[in-house]
Amino acid sequence: MARKIDARYIIKGTLVAESPLHVGGVNNDPTVDLTLAVNGAGAYYIPGTSLAGALRGWMEELEGDSPVISTLWGPRLGQNGGTQSDEGHASWVLVEDAGIQGDVQTELRDGVGIDRFGGSAAEYIKFDRAILPKGSKLNLHITLERVAESKLALNDAEWALVCQLWAGLLRSLQEGELSLGAAKTRGLGVVRLEDVQIKEQIFNSPAGILALLRGESGNSSIFDLEADTLRKARPGLTVTIDWEPLSPLMVKAEREGIAVDMLPLVSGIGDQVAFVLPGSSIKGALRTQAERIVRTVCPAFNHAAATKPADSKKAFLQQIEVPLIENLFGKAASKQQLGCMGALAITDCYAKHEISVQQWERVQTAKESSDLLQALQDARLHDVQQAFHVAIDRWTGGAADQFLYSTLEPMGVKWQPIALRLNLHRLAGEDLQKQGVALLLLVLRDLIQGRIPLGYGVNRGMGAIAIKSISFSASGANLPDEIQALHNVTLKVEPEQSRTYLTAQHLAQISSLRGLNDAWKAWIESTIPQEVAS
Repeated sequence: MARKIDARYIIKGTLVAESPLHVGGVNNDPTVDLTLAVNGAGAYYIPGTSLAGALRGWMEELEGDSPVISTLWGPRLGQNGGTQSDEGHASWVLVEDAGIQGDVQTELRDGVGIDRFGGSAAEYIKFDRAILPKGSKLNLHITLERVAESKLALNDAEWALVCQLWAGLLRSLQEGELSLGAAKTRGLGVVRLEDVQIKEQIFNSPAGILALLRGESGNSSIFDLEADTLRKARPGLTVTIDWEPLSPLMVKAEREGIAVDMLPLVSGIGDQVAFVLPGSSIKGALRTQAERIVRTVCPAFNHAAATKPADSKKAFLQQIEVPLIENLFGKAASKQQLGCMGALAITDCYAKHEISVQQWERVQTAKESSDLLQALQDARLHDVQQAFHVAIDRWTGGAADQFLYSTLEPMGVKWQPIALRLNLHRLAGEDLQKQGVALLLLVLRDLIQGRIPLGYGVNRGMGAIAIKSISFSASGANLPDEIQALHNVTLKVEPEQSRTYLTAQHLAQISSLRGLNDAWKAWIESTIPQEVAS
């Protein structure tokens, strides 16, 4: 039987990708491991199921397993395939597929796991992923219904909560705080809502029905987007790192050039492109250092990297099973258990200088060094140079045959700040939150000291960086005092201090260090029984 509804609210807008976006579909391209979702017309799109899952997940972070959420979105399936309640019902929220506006040129990103034993690419952990570029625009269309008198109808207080949740959700979308699709903590999926419109259709009055029949839908003010109290209650810590390269810095692109062999990775920004340091690359470097710290203070976790097992894929997954690291950076899925998303998200970092697609194409297709130099000058890439490298024959001491290659190395390029977002909701309990923040601060300390190079060729003089400043911003309700004390703290690093330990002046700015240090020590002590048992 059809359900009776009092009103319908239609939300429309445009989602603009603030970072590249990937929502996977059926793999119909043998040359790409992870392809994009394509609709029946052959166009790229974001399925409504993906959008609905992200929107519902945002609300559940605030309200948990609230009956209001279950009533609004429909009961989830239970362990045996049935609903968690005696009777299920369709969702009151209809999220339509989001089509991509205009023509977009997809990009390809490489992904690789690093073997903790050898420090090189892990066997069978290599893949590529198709992405929609930054600046892609998607059509958002959501319909929210309010059910009339029935056992499923929400009372006025519950409906008021629903309105607050939607107001907070839409505001979060406007502020770019929500991510869609895959690899959300590795630089992908950040979207921002623009041109939002909310229309209402009233069914419980003659005037409302007549207006609907005339094709009229009035603007609705049911969602107060300015009073985003619930959005501000989401606990988190944002870290902004202002930095500059000290040596050539790049991530190697999959495609090779003609006059030059290895090209730096670029990514689209609207109709322009710029050098990019993917969030996955930054996160991998920070995770490696975090693992090094944990394995140093807790030798019990060294067993996975001490020897190289025969089953390489299984061995790699075992190598990265380190407590606290998995909470911060995520855990890969296996046949025995599901994976989990980490609490730390890192966005892609772009160079400030943008060039046209045509200018970069001329750099890629230059056949001679003179053509390459002219293409670089036309693109105003004055700080980018061609460098030649060669392997030395161990017998003759001369250049090894067929081992001469060249790279296009960005020198002195200005980059945007690196942005880290720690979702404290994913760290259960105050103790784990303080321990996670303590480990993050240790990693940032090593970043300041120049121990964490970024990008390609870090063992060959590339990727060294200098930190100018690190700023913290804490948000949300019921934060531990030690984390709240980090709010609005900025650590400015002088050039002569970048290679030394944090000074007493820096440490004094973080009044919560003692509490975080105690939490870190408590976590280390909690691992001692495991060490003894092993």
